[in-house]
Amino acid sequence: MTTEAPPRPQRAIVRLRPTARAREGLFALIVGGVLSALFNYPVLLHPKSLVTADLGDPLLQAWQLAWQHNFATGGGPLWTGNTLFPGPDSFAFSDSLLGYLPLTLFGDGQYAAVFRYNIVFLISFALAYAGAYLLVRQLGGTWQAAALAGVAFAWAPWRLTHISHLNILSSGGIALALFALARGHGYSLRHGRRPELARPWWAFVGWVVAAWQVTLGFAVGLPFIYLLGVVGLVILVTALRRWRSFGTRLAVLDGAGVVIFLVVTYLMTVPYRQVVTDYGFVRPWDEVKVFSPPADGLFTTLSSTWLWQGTPLDPNTGVLVDSNWLMQPGASEKVLFPGLALLVVALVGLFFSAWSVRVRAALGVGSVVVFVFAMGSQFFGGDYTYYILWRYLPGWDALRTPGRLMLWVLLLLILLAAGALTRAAEWLRTRNTSYGQGRFLQLLLVVPALFALVEGIPDVPHPTPPGIPPDLAKAFRDDPGPALILPMVQEPDRPFSEFVYQFWSVEGFPTLANGHNGLLPPQYLEINEAFKTFPDTHSVDVLRKYGIPRVLVLKVGAAGTPYEQALTRPLDGLPLTRTESTDLVTFTLR
Repeated sequence: MTTEAPPRPQRAIVRLRPTARAREGLFALIVGGVLSALFNYPVLLHPKSLVTADLGDPLLQAWQLAWQHNFATGGGPLWTGNTLFPGPDSFAFSDSLLGYLPLTLFGDGQYAAVFRYNIVFLISFALAYAGAYLLVRQLGGTWQAAALAGVAFAWAPWRLTHISHLNILSSGGIALALFALARGHGYSLRHGRRPELARPWWAFVGWVVAAWQVTLGFAVGLPFIYLLGVVGLVILVTALRRWRSFGTRLAVLDGAGVVIFLVVTYLMTVPYRQVVTDYGFVRPWDEVKVFSPPADGLFTTLSSTWLWQGTPLDPNTGVLVDSNWLMQPGASEKVLFPGLALLVVALVGLFFSAWSVRVRAALGVGSVVVFVFAMGSQFFGGDYTYYILWRYLPGWDALRTPGRLMLWVLLLLILLAAGALTRAAEWLRTRNTSYGQGRFLQLLLVVPALFALVEGIPDVPHPTPPGIPPDLAKAFRDDPGPALILPMVQEPDRPFSEFVYQFWSVEGFPTLANGHNGLLPPQYLEINEAFKTFPDTHSVDVLRKYGIPRVLVLKVGAAGTPYEQALTRPLDGLPLTRTESTDLVTFTLR
């Protein structure tokens, strides 16, 4: 008698297919990337030789990313850069963009520095679009509402006034973190919190993304930290009051995420608090006044926005505001226009919305209140608004630009507008129309997003960073020790400026007394003042005081400036030797 072996069970083939929501999120990221590439096509075509807007902050931030590369690949101190010698912790004089470190691990030299900066620059817009899109979808908005949200959060005219500020453009993590936290807790503006829709791991992801956002800097990160403090408190109260529906798993993952967020935030504050201790850096209230935008800044935009050039919104026309307004210090920080499409749809959203009256009232009041705070001292002196933040909240006295709170006004307006478009889509679905007519009417709701997209078309220059003079590059290679380059010029529109010298220093990272990184230490100010009459006894004494053995005078840069006298002034009695090459005159301290 023979028996047959039982058939072997067939192993099930598991195909991991992304959910519809995951596909939509990926599609949003792709759309954001494509739009970013189209709007910034010059740097896409010439990623190693062009930057956007000017040769100021883009070169500073290219150097910051390059310094991270130098730290990651070569070690050494992170927070004391190779510039602004001998000031310690100079890398913490402005937002560090440290969260982008994984993207800095390739390349060396000037071309790699520009390429690295442009990659991050393009990514920042894509993340902003995707983050706002996903946030609105999670909160109950339709895809049309989410499209407007993504476009406005990435390319609002206000954002374009900061197109040279990568630390301000890098706000996509804020929207992504809020999306993940809302999804993790099953929250939407339409239905509130629904425990059955909670996804605990998403809550953890939200806190981790928030921690990453903080590592980019505190210009937009500090208000975000305080907002998350409120969010965390609400989550804690909800968990304590409704523990059974909240659940242990969500509580544990929330707790783990909060710990990561707090640890990262604390570690990021350490070098900045040290800078305050060492230098006493704070932004005085008088400086905040200089950068406080007036109310008409809400309806003012710069010529960097293509659509609104030459219109009453352009200060150059002098229609709504005096054209001399642009000549005031910090004019670009006072331009707050969020876009006409967003303003109109948000206004409609106050009265016609998918959100409840309570929600839309909160969003409307919140928009007005935050805008009042964004006016700084321009709202009755700011005594009962921004001054309270500046005076009493830890860290806020390091922020001199109240207008950057417009980021949060933008987000609140986006949510108001989302309610209007979502309600309109639902109303259209109830109409007795054919399938084709219904689809057409639904597509009409994309018009606000398309108009906002046109508003976001930038019209900005794309300059080429100057190449380092061969003799200066040789001087860097021959002796990377402390040196000072003349002329010392802080204006970013000059071909030979501190921004440019700092950028050139990515070639080997020699130690320089030059530089620009948001704040200038007292050592730099003393050196700058002393070297207006170099070479003389006082400037030589300053060289000895700070241990700077070499002064490198660029011939072309010094021509026509007070520094030109250094090329020919006698050295009688001074402990200096002078050597000359094609590009440089080098003074060496004996």
